[in-house]
Amino acid sequence: MDITPGVEWRGESAPGAHAVVAASNVTKSFGHVEALRGASVDVSAGEVVALFGDNGAGKSTLMKTLCGVHQPDHGEVKILGESVSLGSIRDAQALGVEAVHQDLALAPHIPVLENMFLGHEPIRPGWRGRLRILDRPAMAAATREAVLRLSIDLPSVTVPVDDLSGGQKQAVAVARAVMWAKVAVLMDEPTAALGPRQSEIVCQTIRATAESGLAVLVVSHDIPRMLKVADRVVVMRQGKNVLTAHTGELTVTDIVGAMVGQEIEPGE
Repeated sequence: MDITPGVEWRGESAPGAHAVVAASNVTKSFGHVEALRGASVDVSAGEVVALFGDNGAGKSTLMKTLCGVHQPDHGEVKILGESVSLGSIRDAQALGVEAVHQDLALAPHIPVLENMFLGHEPIRPGWRGRLRILDRPAMAAATREAVLRLSIDLPSVTVPVDDLSGGQKQAVAVARAVMWAKVAVLMDEPTAALGPRQSEIVCQTIRATAESGLAVLVVSHDIPRMLKVADRVVVMRQGKNVLTAHTGELTVTDIVGAMVGQEIEPGE
C-alpha cells in the first residue's frame, strides 16, 4: 500500500460511506489473559466513533492495535480498504494514522509550537540550515493555522505547554495529531480528569477534527458527553463487541446495560 508520508489525504465522503480505518475479528492475548476475542471496529472519513466498555473490556487494546502499539494474534487491520501489518507506531503514522494517548506526550517546558513539531522539526534554508537552526517562523505560522482550523483558543503559540489549562493541553495534543494525520486520529480518554469547561473544549476539537475530513475513534468513559459528539457507538465487553449503533438510537442506560451484559435493541 503506497501512501507517501506528508501527502495530504482527507476523506470527502459522507460519514458511514466507507471505512478508512478498520479492525476485523481481532484477537490479542497477553500471556493467559485474552484482551481481545474477535473484536471489530470501523470508522469512516468525517465520522466520530465512540468506543465504550468497562475497565478491562479491551477498548484501549483495540485502539492500540489500530495505531501499531500492539500486533494482533489473529484478525485484520485495514487502512483505506487495504490490509496492513503495523509493526510499530511509526508504521501507522506513515500510513496517515495518528494517536493521542492519555499521557499526551507533550514536553511541558517548551513552547506550543515546538511541541507541535516534535520529531518533525524543519530546518532553516541556506547557511542557517548547515548550522541546524530551526525554522521557527514557519513552525509558528503552521501552528497558528493548525489551532485556528480547530477553533482552539490559546494565549499564544510561543507559551510553554505548562502554562496552559488541562483542556488546552488536550486540545494541543489533538491539534498536533490532526496536523500530521492524513487518514485518522485515535484518542484514548481525551476528557479524563478534566472539568466541564475543559471537556467541552476537547469535545469541540474532536468534532472539528472529523469535520476536517479525518476519521476519529475515541475511547472514553464519558458516556453522556460522547453521545453528543459521536456519530456511532461501539460497546465492548470481555474483549468482544456487544453493541454497535448510531448515537440517536441510544441512551446512557442502553450503553451501561450493554457494558454489564444486558441485551439491548437500539431504538426501542
